[in-house]
Parts: sequence; C-alpha cells; structure tokens
Amino acid sequence: MTDSNFEIPQEFDTEIYRTLNDVENIIYFKWTINEDIMEFITSVEQSDYDLPQVVSPASTVFFGGNVIHPEDGATFEKFFDEMFWQQQTRNDSKYFSSKIRLRGKNDRGYLWAEFRLLIYFDDNGPSMGFGCICNINVKQLWQMELQHSAEHDVLTGFLNKIATQKNIETYLLKLTPNDLPPALVIIDADGFKAINDSFGHLFGDGVLVDMGNAIKSVFRQKDIVGRIGGDEFVVLFVDMPSQEVLEKRCTELLQSLNKNYENNNQSLPFSVSIGIALYPEHGTTYTDLFKRADRALYDSKSRGKNRYSIYHMGLIGRNISVENERDPHHAEDIRQKAFEDNMLEFILNLLYETQNPEATISLCLGMLGKQFNLDRVSVSKFNKSSNQYITAFEWISPNGFSLSSQENIEKYGEYMNVRYSIVDSHYEPTPYGVMSVCQNTYTSYPGYEEVFTTLKLGSFVHSQIAHGSEIVGSVAFETANPNHEFSKEEYTRLSIFSVLLGNILLNHQNDSVSDKLTKHLQNILDHMMEFIYVVDKDTYEPIYFNNTIRQTLMSTTSAQTCYKRFHNLDAPCEGCPIQKLSKNGNEYIDVKINNWGVETPARAYNIRWEDDMDNCLALIIQSSF
Repeated sequence: MTDSNFEIPQEFDTEIYRTLNDVENIIYFKWTINEDIMEFITSVEQSDYDLPQVVSPASTVFFGGNVIHPEDGATFEKFFDEMFWQQQTRNDSKYFSSKIRLRGKNDRGYLWAEFRLLIYFDDNGPSMGFGCICNINVKQLWQMELQHSAEHDVLTGFLNKIATQKNIETYLLKLTPNDLPPALVIIDADGFKAINDSFGHLFGDGVLVDMGNAIKSVFRQKDIVGRIGGDEFVVLFVDMPSQEVLEKRCTELLQSLNKNYENNNQSLPFSVSIGIALYPEHGTTYTDLFKRADRALYDSKSRGKNRYSIYHMGLIGRNISVENERDPHHAEDIRQKAFEDNMLEFILNLLYETQNPEATISLCLGMLGKQFNLDRVSVSKFNKSSNQYITAFEWISPNGFSLSSQENIEKYGEYMNVRYSIVDSHYEPTPYGVMSVCQNTYTSYPGYEEVFTTLKLGSFVHSQIAHGSEIVGSVAFETANPNHEFSKEEYTRLSIFSVLLGNILLNHQNDSVSDKLTKHLQNILDHMMEFIYVVDKDTYEPIYFNNTIRQTLMSTTSAQTCYKRFHNLDAPCEGCPIQKLSKNGNEYIDVKINNWGVETPARAYNIRWEDDMDNCLALIIQSSF
C-alpha cells in the first residue's frame, strides 16, 4: 500500500543529498586543524572503512597507525605537506585531493579511497578543513586491471615491449652514484621457429611459457623483465652485486633451457642466446644499452648460439652473419642497427664489399629515412645546362611523394618548379655546410598550401654538394609533416652523408669510374677518425695512409716500411695482421696491434688498389686513441 502522505520531492534537499551519498558510499568530515581533531559528520558505521567517528589526534592516527596502507604513507605525507606549506592569505581557501588505500572493515584488507578536502586559512596557516572520503575501490581496481592488461604480455605475464622500455628508462633516471649498477640482458631463442612450424603454435606457446618460467626462476622479483618480441626477452638486472653473479645467472639460464622438445616421435633442439650490456660502461640510457646488448647477442648467435656475450668495443663493425629464425626481416634490422651505430664504417665496408656506389646509395637512403622517420630522402644532380636539379636516387616512405616518377613530372611539373625555387631560396652557410632549411612550409609560404599538400612537403633540409665553387648536386631530407623539427643528429648525418656519398656519385663527367672512386674513397678515409692505411703485403711499404695518421706523425720519409715509417721499428709490430691474411683471399680478421704505445683493436682486409696490380694489398683500420 502506498503512503498517501508521501510527497515526491521537486528540488534537492538534505534528504536527497544524504540518500545519494549513502549510495555513493561517501562520508563527510570536519577537521579542526588547530586541535588536530577530525569528526565525521555522517555515520561511519555504514561505510566500508575501519574508522572511528572522531579521529583524535588525526595526524597521529593516520601516520602512526596502520589506517593507511604502508605503501601509500609517502603519498599521504605529501598530501599533508602541500596543505601546511601552502602560502595562502587570511580568509582564503584551497582544495586538495589524494588517492590512498584505507584499512577496511571485517578483514577486507585495504580499500582504495579518495580524500577530498577544502582547507580554510587564517594568519597562522591552515585552520579549518571540510572534506569527504569517497570509496573508489572498484573503479580504481578496474583501472589498474586495464593498465596491467595494457602493459603486460598475456602469455608470460611479463611487461610488454613499450612498458619494458618505459620502466627501464624510469629506473635508470632515478639511479644515483651510490647505487649498484644494473646490466641489460637480451635473451633470444635458438631453434624456436623450427619448433613452432613443426609442432604448431600452441606447442610453441608452451615453449615460450617454459622460457618465461626459466627466466623467472633465475632472475629476481625486483629485476625488470619484459617480452619485447615473439621469442625475445629483456631483463634489467638491477643492483648487480658483481659481474660474476650476473654471468652465473646467465649460465644457469643457458643450462636450464638447453634441451630437446619432442612431439609425435620427432625431436627438435632448443636453446637461448644472450647479449649483455653493462651500465655505465656501455651506456646510460635504454637505447644505448639495448644497442650494445643486441650487438653482443648476435655475437653469441654468430659463435654457435647457446652462450652469452658481454659487449666490448671489438664488436663494433664486426660482420656478424646470423641465420634469422624468428623474423625474415630481422637481418635488415641488424643491418639498420649497424648503420646507426657507425655510419662511416658501415658505408665504407659496404662500398668495399659491393664495389657498387649506386647500390650503396640506394640502401643508405632508406636507412636514413627509417632512422629519422622521414618521408623522402634523395640525392640529386645539378644540370648546368638547364640550371635544374635532377633526382638521381630517391627513397620514399608510404607517405612520401616521388619526384622522379615520370607520371608525377608530367602531371605536377609546375608544382615541382615552384618547389625547386623555394628550396633554392633557402640555401645559406651553416655549421654543417651550405644547407636549405625550412621547418614548416605551410607557415613560411602561405598561399602555396595546395603545392605542399600535393607534393607532401611539410618540412625539408637540403645539403648542397660542391666541387670547389662548382655546385654539382644536393642530398635532401624531407617530411610530409610540417611540424618535424630536425635534430642536431639529423644535420650531422646529412652533412656526413653529403661528403661520403654525394662526392662519390656527383663528380666531373670526364673522370673515369676507377679514378673518381679511388679519389673519393681516399677523401672518405681522410675524414674518418681511425688510423687507416693500405700496405703492400710483400714489401710492407704503405702506399696510402689517411689524414688521422698524418696529423699524428711529426714527419715522414719515403721508401720505408710501415713499421719503420710509423713507429721507427726494425720489425713488424706485435700483432701485425699482414702475415695472417692469405695471399688473395677475401677474409676479414679482427686483431689487436701493439703500436703507437698502446694495444688497440684493428680490422684487416685484402684489397686491390688497381685492377692491373698482381699483388694483393692489406687495408687496415685501427682504432685511434
């Protein structure tokens, strides 16, 4: 039966507010700060929190007891500090809020709550506070679950790739000189592709779970562990007691995962390879440590797998050839890393291996584009008769626009002429050479939006290439995005690339191919910081040495052996690689040479300086100091 005296409210009143607060599980309080007494205005009996109706002294109860979760004590302390150190004037007020966990009733553990507090100030500081405590436990746990799902790999429970990098970067930023240094460890499966293909993906998932469990058992709970690829894991071994302890853990992991998996009377081998980079010797950022650990990993792969390697300088430039078992594009990733680590040496090695400047340029354009997230990278020749730049080589991203496409030339030739005129108008001397730079074409040239939109040109930097005072071409970095800000590294790489590749290709037309290649290769070598020299293997007489050696030597004389000319020795240097090279083979060897007063790593190759030479020469690249 309905109460005939009941009236449906038409406006908010006290009862409606009380009912809504009960539904939302909100409890209100008054805090007399001068007396440190907190009184709950609404009853705490119906709340989920184990709190008295009057909390006195409030600061002692909250900070001295176990009302607040131990992990949230610092958060609540910061909350209080913000209130008491706030510089407010008399009769002013300030709103504060904080999320913490409070002790629940009936052994429910700690429940998430949000403190909301309005503080009033007098001449002596905070005087009176009015606030409420809102139960946000379900909402907070749900948000935390969503965040956990977004950051963790479903199969292994480890952090995913993005979260791994974020957590490691955060840890590294907080390191102090008094902390024990960490080490970055990359663990990659050997033989996983064969197992996955032969036994099926479900079996393969089981193998990855086994791999994850082994990693959990070897490393500690406080270490940061992530799965960053199909069968690739990263561990930041924090607070490393010693390198010996780390090596022992890696050995245990190798032993536990060196096994055969069997299915339907078929048995396939499985193991892992490990690469290690040490902080701070090999880097102080995630990116640097990962690059070094990745190089060490593929050293492990190249030396037979099922082993660990610690990064060292001798790995730089080493020609590591590893059969890719995980990803058909991973060999390209390795090559990209080698290019980014040492562009000079990469290009020199590629030129020597291919003897093809055109192929080298085409490959390097793409690597520069991918490294800096560009949409177009190109090398152009300057035609004096037509006073035009003609695209000789071009790499474009899926979002790029080709200027060498005949169809585009015929359709948008007028737009291209405008584009070339704008680029030419920006050329001026810079610390990196003569360059044309425009960070945002849309704001710099209003009215030409249709041109830039059609040609997908939002920002650009072009480096001019010249022989003496004669302009012969340019190298360009371009993006469709008008907000791309070119970095110092981009300017530096563009400048080096212009010297290395532009001068090899864009040369005087009357030079022969062999003459110009020799000439410009020597120019490249002169710009490298290493000691580089070419020696006749029969006579030990140097027929070329670069400018780095010239600057080191006070004087030189002709018709002397390299060991006499460079080091005033009567016999070859200790560790000299010349006798270790075969007569005419194509091998590449790593050695340590004891000369110039120190033992330094070096690489040696057999080369021919000229096609008609009978004897093979040795090219030696030695680290400078």
